[in-house]
Amino acid sequence: MADDYKKLEELIKFPSVVGFRVIVDSTVVNSIGEIKKVVDAIEKDGMQEITDPPRKSSKGNYVSYTIPVKVTTPDNLKALYQKIGALDCVKHVI
Repeated sequence: MADDYKKLEELIKFPSVVGFRVIVDSTVVNSIGEIKKVVDAIEKDGMQEITDPPRKSSKGNYVSYTIPVKVTTPDNLKALYQKIGALDCVKHVI
């Protein structure tokens, strides 16, 4: 996993806007609000406006969002993946 982040450091010029594909449980009402709190704690005012429409899974159990976030350092990128992925409402982060 450390090699993956090292490769990202080489490929992405920081600061950069990164699109996080986040899959959440559809029964959680304020999942975007929870994600925004995490993003703001790591990257102050980093979460950009979500322009892509949410996508529901075929059975309707999950919803996926593409969330653009302005990331200033590779360490913050790693922290965002880890902290967003640790939220109870989040099933997966890509």
